[in-house]
Amino acid sequence: MREEIAFLAGPREWGVTRESWLNSITAKVPTVTFRTIKALWYGEIVDHDHWAARDIRRAVEVIKAQREAAAYAAQLESLIGGLNVTDPNFHEPTIAALVGSLRKLRGQDRA
Repeated sequence: MREEIAFLAGPREWGVTRESWLNSITAKVPTVTFRTIKALWYGEIVDHDHWAARDIRRAVEVIKAQREAAAYAAQLESLIGGLNVTDPNFHEPTIAALVGSLRKLRGQDRA
């Protein structure tokens, strides 16, 4: 559980106390209090299926999925740019399909 908590809190900056570092998680996981996060960090709560542990794992999964989607979107943009440079008329159907995929990935497609 410490790995998930550290992932959510992010890198600990110089001069930041452990308590304020752990408290930053409450903004990302509003269902979990600072005291509960602290109990998970220090091993006071050891149940892997505790509701707070599940909420933290779920938040980590969401953030990782968002990062993967952003990386995939960057790859699609690069691919679209490359196809536009080589021959936009020849690759027009492929570019249109990739742009559609990119819009869906970013949640811009309402259909």
